[in-house]
Amino acid sequence: MTLRDAAMIDWVAGLFPVAPAPRRPVTVLFTDIEGFTLHAAARGDHAALRLLRAHDRAVLPAVRRHMGRILKRLGDGVMVLFPSPHDALDAALAMQRAARVPLRIGIHTGRARMRAGDLVGHAVNVASRVADRARGGEILVSAAVREGAAGLAARYRRARPLVIAAGPPIPLFSAADEYRAP
Repeated sequence: MTLRDAAMIDWVAGLFPVAPAPRRPVTVLFTDIEGFTLHAAARGDHAALRLLRAHDRAVLPAVRRHMGRILKRLGDGVMVLFPSPHDALDAALAMQRAARVPLRIGIHTGRARMRAGDLVGHAVNVASRVADRARGGEILVSAAVREGAAGLAARYRRARPLVIAAGPPIPLFSAADEYRAP
C-alpha cells in the first residue's frame, strides 16, 4: 500500500466516524451452515447455491417477522441486529424449525457501536464466537440473552463457557424449542 492509498483510507474513514455507544444494549445473532466449505468443495458451486437458498428460506422470514435487521452477509451466514434478546431467540427458534440445512446460530447481548452501517465492539465479537461454538442444528446463547428472553417457550442446557482473553468466562446455554423433542 502506498502512502497515498493510506491517506485515502484515512480520509474515507473520517467520513464515517464511530457513533457513540447506544443507550441500550443490542442483540446480535450470527448464522452459519455447518460443513458449507467442505460441501461446496466436494459438490461444486451449484450445490453451494442450493444450500444458501435453503439457508435464506429458513432465516429471512424469521428475521423479518421478529424485527431483525441484516447488517451483513458472511458467505454462508448472516449477521443480524435485533431489538431485544426475546426477539432474537424467538427468531432463532423459528429458523431452526424451518431449517433444512445444519444451521449454527449464536446470540449475545451487549453494547456496541455503529460505524458506516456496521456494528462493532466486544458484544459483536462475543456473538460471533458463540456462533462458532454452536453445532449444526444448535442455538447457543449467552447468559445475557437467556435472562433477556425470560418468558419465551424455550428450554436451556448449560454449555461450556466461552473464554475470551482479558475477561471472565461467559456462561453459555444451548437453547431449544420447549415443545420440540430434544
